[in-house]
Amino acid sequence: MSNEFEMTIIEHLDELRKRIIICIIFTLIFSSVAYVKSAFIIDILKLPLGDIDLVFITPIEGFLTKLKVAVFGGMVLASPVMFLQTLLFISPAMYKKEKIFLFLSLPFIICLFFGGIYFCFSFILPTTLRFLMSFSNDSMQPMLSVNKYFSFVIMMTLSIGLIFELPLVMLLLSKFGIINYEMLAKKRKYALLVIVVITAILTPTPDAFTLLAVSLPLVVLFELSLGLMYLNNKIIGKRRAKDEQDY
Repeated sequence: MSNEFEMTIIEHLDELRKRIIICIIFTLIFSSVAYVKSAFIIDILKLPLGDIDLVFITPIEGFLTKLKVAVFGGMVLASPVMFLQTLLFISPAMYKKEKIFLFLSLPFIICLFFGGIYFCFSFILPTTLRFLMSFSNDSMQPMLSVNKYFSFVIMMTLSIGLIFELPLVMLLLSKFGIINYEMLAKKRKYALLVIVVITAILTPTPDAFTLLAVSLPLVVLFELSLGLMYLNNKIIGKRRAKDEQDY
């Protein structure tokens, strides 16, 4: 292994460390702000549950849950900075025009993430919790701990927010040659089946309307991803053809 290659790896890792540190600093700053407003955030996160009360069963659980909610709020507020740092980290591997397109897409990336969070709170969490709570009866009454409930809500919210970043992720995977448009286009029906299965797991309700309402945006995101990959292939093909002519 040459010293030049070793130096390149070291510089790459140093750049990654710098980006991670920046993300952590902003998360801590926004988490401090969110801690002050943690009661307000807790009220919002509890809305999908309805009138069911939450309890904590250990002396420290209430405090730790408040910290967890504050960190979650800090991560959400700091997410634009995290996305920017991610783009800054991967941009050196791209052409100039691709960098311009990537950074111009930052508002779109942020909107997708917050759109996923809104979608989770509007559709997925209410329907999922309503179904799960329907198993209560005279013999079984729900008594949810704050730690378990908010862990569930935070996990679901962040997961759906990141799932809504599917167009960007697929475009980047295509850029680095991990997946390609032709392969996914041929396997589209299987991909759509996977989306429906994932939706059925996230929203375990028996009605078809909820399944359709939740899976439709994910299908649209997948088709949008394919469209972006197709355009990217066309741009790369034209660039290669021009390079061969110039050569």
